[in-house]
Amino acid sequence: SFCEASDWFVLVCKFDRHIMPLSALVHSFNAYFGKFLLVQGPAGRYLPRNPSVQERFNHFSRSMVTSFDGKSFCQLCELLPNLKKLFPLLADSQKYKKQNNAAGNTTTDYEDCMIASIAQSDNTRASFSSPGAVGSGNHRLSHLLHVMFQAICSGGHPVVFVAEDLHWSDPFTVDVLGDFVQTAALCASNNLSAEQEEPKGSLLLVGSYRDNEVSADGFLVEQIKCMEQSKRNVNVTRLCVGELRYHEINRMLSFKFCLPMRHTVELSRLVHHKTRGSPIHIVEFLRSIIQRNMMSFSVKSRRWVWDDASIEIQMISEGVVELLTRKLQQFPHDVIETLKVVACFGQVSETTLKILDLGQFVPDMQETLDLAIKEGIIEKAGPIFAFSHDMLQESTYNLIPIEERKPLHKKIGFSLVQEMVGATNPELCRLAVGQINTCQDVGSILNPMERALFARLNLTAGKHSIAASSYEQARGYLEAGISLLHAKAWVKQYPLCLELHEMSVVASYMGGNVETVSSRLDVILSNAKSFDDSLNSRVLRSKFLVSQAQYAESTNELLGILSHFGEEFPKDACLAHVKSEIKATQLMLKDVTKESILDLPTMTDVRKMNAMKLMGLLIAQCNYSSPILVPLLCCRLMKLTYEFGFCEDTISGL
Repeated sequence: SFCEASDWFVLVCKFDRHIMPLSALVHSFNAYFGKFLLVQGPAGRYLPRNPSVQERFNHFSRSMVTSFDGKSFCQLCELLPNLKKLFPLLADSQKYKKQNNAAGNTTTDYEDCMIASIAQSDNTRASFSSPGAVGSGNHRLSHLLHVMFQAICSGGHPVVFVAEDLHWSDPFTVDVLGDFVQTAALCASNNLSAEQEEPKGSLLLVGSYRDNEVSADGFLVEQIKCMEQSKRNVNVTRLCVGELRYHEINRMLSFKFCLPMRHTVELSRLVHHKTRGSPIHIVEFLRSIIQRNMMSFSVKSRRWVWDDASIEIQMISEGVVELLTRKLQQFPHDVIETLKVVACFGQVSETTLKILDLGQFVPDMQETLDLAIKEGIIEKAGPIFAFSHDMLQESTYNLIPIEERKPLHKKIGFSLVQEMVGATNPELCRLAVGQINTCQDVGSILNPMERALFARLNLTAGKHSIAASSYEQARGYLEAGISLLHAKAWVKQYPLCLELHEMSVVASYMGGNVETVSSRLDVILSNAKSFDDSLNSRVLRSKFLVSQAQYAESTNELLGILSHFGEEFPKDACLAHVKSEIKATQLMLKDVTKESILDLPTMTDVRKMNAMKLMGLLIAQCNYSSPILVPLLCCRLMKLTYEFGFCEDTISGL
């Protein structure tokens, strides 16, 4: 919630080994934007925001409106649904979106990278374009998050960002957090006025991680060093919370039991010996001996009493996981079953649990969750339920017998799929396939029809992730979908197989995974049934070759595709070809004016539009391989414009 007294924004991100780091980061921002939403009151009425929240929202909304163009904002809304709820008019009524829809264009990156199918209707607009360099998708996503965070910080209000368990993060997410710090430092310095002693709009980033899970030269440690060496106003403080020493445990027990330290000396020695000073182990150890009646509060003595010898003799040295497991086993059966379901997710939203609360898992899941929250096993942050410690999640998951884990994941996955019938819900789709993809050797629990179903769902989840610029996550879904295909998929599941491989190429290209791009392109071009089916991949291969500085090979690839569209160019172009083409074009444009060009009809022939787009791509790279082709391409663009109409690629010819 908001820290109303100090007027700070608060964002909490908890990383988890079972959840992609980017997803955890996105969930934290989505929950943050949910705080601004109007609260629904009785009888469906909406209560107004309180003045403090309204003021912050006004600052933030002005910054968002001025920071994003329409396409970038809609892309961000794919990533953050609550942002779309905050700005529905901006998300749904952008001018660019209307214009593109009127022309038949789509608004997703993965379709921007693809050539419109030759089988499309005549009024469909060509939709492939340059996807940029390998890995450009990650840079684009990082930039979107950077601009968004800049808008949050620009309102003049300090921000607290809590990032828990950073040892489960990845290099990309850590780089994004580092970028947030630099952004906040810049915003704070820009907001600092002469009258202020402290800058407004500052950021307090509180990160926690286990040093035994992080290498000394790893990406997280390197990012912390970069922050320390920053020339901007960035102050880094390290707090090491290590194992508690004997005298520290004694001081803690003395304080908690309200006893002099001399009375807790022997108990502290035992606790330190059994737990090796691990804080969570100490807490669970003390709870364990209390539950076993080895420690109790004496009404007669009016103090806590215990038998040191009994504790030392009867209590074996257990690890914290074993202690937590035994603690969990003491809960009622319904609570344990609910916790098992939550453990299969890692973190789960309230909406998802309501969908699952159908009596097929436990009679009253909400009641059992409330008890788990009361006992400190589960924490609830906004609409998100998560275990208070990842060891609790591990211990809970270990309560599921190994032979029952795959069936449970499958049951959860199909429960979510049933809710998707007749409707497209990206979040449910991702959750459903996540349950199936979690299982190793997933084919052993799915029949052929189920494998085909989840292959298609992985394709859908991959497309949604690409639309949200989450390319690494998309690649994971698409590769999982490919693994679920039939052994002879290129024969028995050809359309699905082709699309999965094509989308995997796009996600890998945008995410910078060069090896996957190359291998998948080879597979597609080896198995495509026709030239048209391989068209998307051929264009992507030409862009991939350019990214590898293989300009001549890329030029030859594009010239071959243009030949398929009926646009031939001489293999050994010379000045004579150029002079002839320019002379013919000059004759064609003899009496042409600016107004006559603008009055040309819009091009509708899909094949010619694709050819125009390809020639535009070729012009951009010919300077590196065959400069003599540039005038030939420009002249051909103008010729096609006069024969078939005006399109956006006419500009390249002009």
